[in-house]
Amino acid sequence: MTHHKVHLKKIAITGGIGSGKSTLTRALINLGYAAFDADKLVSDVVLATSVRLQIETILGQESYMENELGTVVYNRAWVREQVFADEAKRKSLESVIHPALFKAFDDICAQLQNLAGGIWVFYEAALVFESERESFFDAVVSVVVPEEERRARLRASRNLTDDSISAIFAAQVSDSVRRSKSHFILENKGSKENLPLQALELLSDLRQFFHPKNH
Repeated sequence: MTHHKVHLKKIAITGGIGSGKSTLTRALINLGYAAFDADKLVSDVVLATSVRLQIETILGQESYMENELGTVVYNRAWVREQVFADEAKRKSLESVIHPALFKAFDDICAQLQNLAGGIWVFYEAALVFESERESFFDAVVSVVVPEEERRARLRASRNLTDDSISAIFAAQVSDSVRRSKSHFILENKGSKENLPLQALELLSDLRQFFHPKNH
Protein backbone atom coordinates (compact mmCIF):
# COMPACT_ATOMS: atom_id res chain seq x y z
CA MET A 1 0.00 0.00 0.00
CA THR A 2 1.30 3.43 -0.94
CA HIS A 3 1.03 6.13 1.70
CA HIS A 4 0.80 9.67 0.41
CA LYS A 5 2.24 12.30 2.69
CA VAL A 6 -0.42 14.84 3.65
CA HIS A 7 0.92 18.33 4.04
CA LEU A 8 0.29 20.52 7.02
CA LYS A 9 -2.14 23.38 6.42
CA LYS A 10 -1.16 26.85 7.64
CA ILE A 11 -4.10 29.15 8.37
CA ALA A 12 -3.70 32.84 9.21
CA ILE A 13 -6.06 34.61 11.59
CA THR A 14 -5.81 38.33 11.03
CA GLY A 15 -7.72 41.54 11.61
CA GLY A 16 -7.16 45.03 12.93
CA ILE A 17 -6.29 45.80 16.51
CA GLY A 18 -9.35 45.32 18.73
CA SER A 19 -11.11 43.04 16.24
CA GLY A 20 -11.14 39.92 18.40
CA LYS A 21 -8.41 37.80 16.77
CA SER A 22 -7.21 36.54 20.14
CA THR A 23 -10.72 35.51 21.18
CA LEU A 24 -11.05 33.42 18.03
CA THR A 25 -7.59 31.92 18.54
CA ARG A 26 -8.41 30.95 22.13
CA ALA A 27 -11.64 29.31 20.94
CA LEU A 28 -9.69 27.23 18.42
CA ILE A 29 -7.13 26.23 21.06
CA ASN A 30 -9.99 25.20 23.36
CA LEU A 31 -11.26 22.99 20.54
CA GLY A 32 -7.89 21.24 20.41
CA TYR A 33 -6.16 23.00 17.53
CA ALA A 34 -2.56 24.21 17.43
CA ALA A 35 -2.35 27.99 17.28
CA PHE A 36 0.51 30.47 17.56
CA ASP A 37 0.40 34.17 18.37
CA ALA A 38 2.78 36.38 16.37
CA ASP A 39 3.09 38.80 19.30
CA LYS A 40 4.35 36.02 21.55
CA LEU A 41 6.71 34.64 18.91
CA VAL A 42 8.14 38.14 18.48
CA SER A 43 9.22 38.13 22.13
CA ASP A 44 11.64 35.30 21.31
CA VAL A 45 12.60 36.41 17.81
CA VAL A 46 13.76 39.89 18.87
CA LEU A 47 16.19 38.39 21.40
CA ALA A 48 18.21 36.64 18.69
CA THR A 49 21.59 38.38 18.49
CA SER A 50 21.41 39.21 14.78
CA VAL A 51 17.88 40.65 15.10
CA ARG A 52 18.74 42.61 18.23
CA LEU A 53 21.75 44.26 16.58
CA GLN A 54 19.65 45.34 13.61
CA ILE A 55 16.91 46.75 15.83
CA GLU A 56 19.41 48.67 17.95
CA THR A 57 20.92 50.09 14.77
CA ILE A 58 17.49 51.39 13.70
CA LEU A 59 16.12 52.60 17.04
CA GLY A 60 18.95 52.61 19.57
CA GLN A 61 19.83 50.61 22.67
CA GLU A 62 16.66 51.80 24.42
CA SER A 63 14.89 49.12 22.37
CA TYR A 64 15.94 46.69 25.09
CA MET A 65 15.92 46.92 28.86
CA GLU A 66 16.47 44.80 31.95
CA ASN A 67 13.41 43.52 33.78
CA GLU A 68 13.08 43.14 37.55
CA LEU A 69 15.02 39.85 37.37
CA GLY A 70 17.91 41.46 35.53
CA THR A 71 17.05 39.71 32.26
CA VAL A 72 17.29 41.65 29.00
CA VAL A 73 13.87 41.98 27.36
CA TYR A 74 12.41 43.81 24.39
CA ASN A 75 11.14 47.28 25.35
CA ARG A 76 7.93 46.83 23.39
CA ALA A 77 6.06 49.89 24.73
CA TRP A 78 8.97 52.24 24.00
CA VAL A 79 9.49 50.78 20.53
CA ARG A 80 5.79 51.15 19.73
CA GLU A 81 5.93 54.85 20.61
CA GLN A 82 8.91 55.38 18.33
CA VAL A 83 7.63 53.60 15.25
CA PHE A 84 4.01 54.68 15.19
CA ALA A 85 5.20 58.29 15.07
CA ASP A 86 7.72 57.59 12.29
CA GLU A 87 6.65 55.59 9.25
CA ALA A 88 10.22 55.20 7.94
CA LYS A 89 11.39 53.70 11.24
CA ARG A 90 8.34 51.46 11.40
CA LYS A 91 8.98 50.06 7.94
CA SER A 92 12.66 49.55 8.71
CA LEU A 93 11.76 47.69 11.90
CA GLU A 94 9.19 45.55 10.10
CA SER A 95 11.76 44.67 7.42
CA VAL A 96 13.86 43.12 10.18
CA ILE A 97 11.18 41.51 12.35
CA HIS A 98 8.76 40.09 9.78
CA PRO A 99 11.23 37.84 7.89
CA ALA A 100 12.63 36.56 11.20
CA LEU A 101 9.12 36.01 12.56
CA PHE A 102 7.89 34.02 9.56
CA LYS A 103 11.12 32.00 9.55
CA ALA A 104 10.46 31.07 13.20
CA PHE A 105 6.88 30.05 12.39
CA ASP A 106 8.04 28.11 9.32
CA ASP A 107 10.53 26.20 11.47
CA ILE A 108 7.72 25.31 13.92
CA CYS A 109 5.54 24.13 11.03
CA ALA A 110 8.37 22.00 9.63
CA GLN A 111 8.74 20.27 13.00
CA LEU A 112 4.98 19.72 13.24
CA GLN A 113 4.90 18.38 9.69
CA ASN A 114 7.52 15.79 10.59
CA LEU A 115 5.71 14.85 13.79
CA ALA A 116 2.07 14.89 12.76
CA GLY A 117 1.76 15.25 9.00
CA GLY A 118 -1.48 16.72 7.71
CA ILE A 119 -2.66 18.80 10.63
CA TRP A 120 -3.95 22.36 10.69
CA VAL A 121 -1.91 25.10 12.34
CA PHE A 122 -3.36 28.54 13.03
CA TYR A 123 -1.23 31.68 13.15
CA GLU A 124 -2.61 34.86 14.69
CA ALA A 125 -1.09 38.09 13.40
CA ALA A 126 -2.31 41.62 12.74
CA LEU A 127 -0.01 42.38 9.81
CA VAL A 128 -0.44 39.50 7.36
CA PHE A 129 -1.42 41.70 4.41
CA GLU A 130 0.77 44.61 5.44
CA SER A 131 3.83 42.35 5.35
CA GLU A 132 2.60 40.79 2.07
CA ARG A 133 2.76 37.29 3.55
CA GLU A 134 -0.73 36.08 2.67
CA SER A 135 0.63 33.68 0.02
CA PHE A 136 2.60 31.91 2.78
CA PHE A 137 -0.70 30.49 4.10
CA ASP A 138 -3.11 27.94 2.74
CA ALA A 139 -6.03 30.04 3.97
CA VAL A 140 -6.49 33.48 5.50
CA VAL A 141 -9.29 34.26 7.96
CA SER A 142 -10.05 37.90 8.78
CA VAL A 143 -12.00 39.04 11.82
CA VAL A 144 -13.73 42.33 11.06
CA VAL A 145 -15.54 44.84 13.27
CA PRO A 146 -16.90 48.33 12.53
CA GLU A 147 -14.22 50.93 13.27
CA GLU A 148 -16.18 52.79 15.95
CA GLU A 149 -16.80 49.55 17.85
CA ARG A 150 -13.09 48.76 17.72
CA ARG A 151 -12.27 52.26 18.99
CA ALA A 152 -14.66 51.85 21.91
CA ARG A 153 -13.14 48.47 22.80
CA LEU A 154 -9.60 49.85 22.70
CA ARG A 155 -10.45 52.87 24.81
CA ALA A 156 -12.04 50.61 27.41
CA SER A 157 -9.64 47.64 27.42
CA ARG A 158 -6.27 49.24 26.68
CA ASN A 159 -6.79 52.82 27.82
CA LEU A 160 -5.57 54.18 24.48
CA THR A 161 -6.20 57.73 23.33
CA ASP A 162 -8.00 58.43 20.06
CA ASP A 163 -4.75 59.76 18.57
CA SER A 164 -2.92 56.56 19.49
CA ILE A 165 -5.71 54.44 18.06
CA SER A 166 -5.73 56.46 14.83
CA ALA A 167 -1.96 56.02 14.45
CA ILE A 168 -2.28 52.25 14.86
CA PHE A 169 -5.20 52.11 12.41
CA ALA A 170 -3.17 54.09 9.88
CA ALA A 171 -0.42 51.46 10.00
CA GLN A 172 -2.86 48.63 9.22
CA VAL A 173 -4.86 47.85 6.09
CA SER A 174 -8.58 48.58 6.09
CA ASP A 175 -11.30 45.99 6.53
CA SER A 176 -12.26 46.50 2.90
CA VAL A 177 -8.80 45.24 1.92
CA ARG A 178 -9.13 42.31 4.31
CA ARG A 179 -12.51 41.44 2.82
CA SER A 180 -11.11 41.45 -0.71
CA LYS A 181 -8.04 39.34 0.08
CA SER A 182 -9.25 36.82 2.68
CA HIS A 183 -10.62 33.36 2.10
CA PHE A 184 -12.98 33.68 5.08
CA ILE A 185 -14.52 36.64 6.92
CA LEU A 186 -15.85 36.52 10.48
CA GLU A 187 -18.04 39.41 11.56
CA ASN A 188 -17.41 40.11 15.25
CA LYS A 189 -20.15 42.54 16.20
CA GLY A 190 -21.58 42.71 19.68
CA SER A 191 -21.09 39.93 22.23
CA LYS A 192 -17.77 38.12 22.63
CA GLU A 193 -19.70 34.86 22.92
CA ASN A 194 -20.37 34.99 19.18
CA LEU A 195 -16.80 34.20 18.11
CA PRO A 196 -16.48 30.78 19.78
CA LEU A 197 -19.69 29.77 18.02
CA GLN A 198 -18.33 31.11 14.74
CA ALA A 199 -15.15 29.11 15.35
CA LEU A 200 -17.14 25.91 14.93
CA GLU A 201 -18.67 27.18 11.69
CA LEU A 202 -15.20 28.21 10.50
CA LEU A 203 -13.83 24.71 11.08
CA SER A 204 -16.68 23.27 9.03
CA ASP A 205 -16.00 25.77 6.24
CA LEU A 206 -12.27 24.97 6.31
CA ARG A 207 -12.96 21.25 5.99
CA GLN A 208 -15.04 21.95 2.90
CA PHE A 209 -12.38 24.34 1.57
CA PHE A 210 -9.53 21.86 1.96
CA HIS A 211 -11.54 18.75 1.12
CA PRO A 212 -14.33 19.75 -1.28
CA LYS A 213 -16.90 17.07 -1.84
CA ASN A 214 -16.86 15.39 -5.20
CA HIS A 215 -20.16 15.76 -6.99
